Amino acid sequence: MNTFRSQRLEKLLGAQITAESLTWKHLLRLKDAKVREAADLDYKLLYATQPSDRHKPGGDVVAMANTQGGLIIVGADEDKDAQLTDLPGVSLSDKEHTRLLSLIGDHVHPYAEFEVIPVPDPDREGIGCYVIAVPRSPQAPHGVLINEGYRWPRRIGHKTTNMSEAELATRYRARFALARDQLGRVDDIEKVARDRCAIRSGSWVVVSFVPDLPGDMVVNWDTFTAFKNEFGDKDPVLLSDGLNAWEHITPGPRCLILDTGAPLGDDNQVEIRTAQLYTDGAGAFAIHLTDANQQERHNGRGKDLPCRLGEQSLILAVLSGVRFLARYARDYAYAGGNALIRVRVGDAAPTGMDLGTMGSGKMTRLGRFVRPGATAERAAPLDELAGDTPQLVSTAAYLVGDIMRSFGHPDVLHITTDGQVAPDRWGKHTKSMRSWAETAGIEMV
Repeated sequence: MNTFRSQRLEKLLGAQITAESLTWKHLLRLKDAKVREAADLDYKLLYATQPSDRHKPGGDVVAMANTQGGLIIVGADEDKDAQLTDLPGVSLSDKEHTRLLSLIGDHVHPYAEFEVIPVPDPDREGIGCYVIAVPRSPQAPHGVLINEGYRWPRRIGHKTTNMSEAELATRYRARFALARDQLGRVDDIEKVARDRCAIRSGSWVVVSFVPDLPGDMVVNWDTFTAFKNEFGDKDPVLLSDGLNAWEHITPGPRCLILDTGAPLGDDNQVEIRTAQLYTDGAGAFAIHLTDANQQERHNGRGKDLPCRLGEQSLILAVLSGVRFLARYARDYAYAGGNALIRVRVGDAAPTGMDLGTMGSGKMTRLGRFVRPGATAERAAPLDELAGDTPQLVSTAAYLVGDIMRSFGHPDVLHITTDGQVAPDRWGKHTKSMRSWAETAGIEMV
């Protein structure tokens, strides 16, 4: 499932909300501070086993998914003001864990993402709390099955209420409008990035990224400094040996702007790499790829040769751009859900180009000549794109495959849509790609 992220709740708990991070001391922080229930936080003493109560875990999960996401802490007691006063806990066992998973899965339609995290009390064997983490859902509204009918609950403050028919209709319209809004946002941020790319020999690969659950990064001295400390001296490009870190990182209007290769005194044109990272988690990453035919033209042996882009460089650009944008969206903007990704290959002023592959030490042509460039689009779970994962490899394979088919070549062979890597096809990069795949736990073919 997607990792649940919430700046507010992580600050209250003092930890990320994962099975690996949460411990009993983090729940005690809520009790000691008498943290009150809210739209994103619900306390339950227990979930009873009577048949009439079977829908209740699913109803609470749906209410969170239909609102802003949040946590349900089972084994927690509250006072009349909805403040957490005690953690009596519940019995933790594989049987109870499975029961909760089954009850929620059987009563929630359509399916909503959630995770049940057992948090044991170290002083009481077999006793602890279940923390149910529920991301806000882009597929809302979700319903909960009660007897033979459905209800559509949501959170209002620390209370749960059912949506009216009018509100339900509005939610359905919002679900279908989301895809149109994402496409429009992709167009906008792609244009900003392409306008900053200097026209020069070679071509640009622009990766645009829009989450369907926007975040809200606050840009101030603290967040800006933290971002610079994490990304400022790191090369975002895979297999590049860290040789091309960002040269400039500056704040912009509701965004961060990163550049490498910007001529001194020219804030508008970048010659190597640029990124715009927006506070809602959307972003664009543009990188210049060299022209393999440039030297031939310079030597006078091929004045009419098109711009030729190497397929390995294209794959690495897409892998790197998607991973970089996903990491920012997840870890800084706290965006979630799926992300719509678009890759565009070509210059702002179209020039003829083709793709090439290395063989016997020479770059040979793949497919056909294309003048306007090429584009590809794909949606994938944001959280799974932020690491070196099979999902990242699979998504890049789909995107690059569509680009290559635009050039008349059937498919990409260096990575697969099953999330695998074929290191023996990487030539001089074989050793590095094999090492990367082994470290990341990515299957090789």
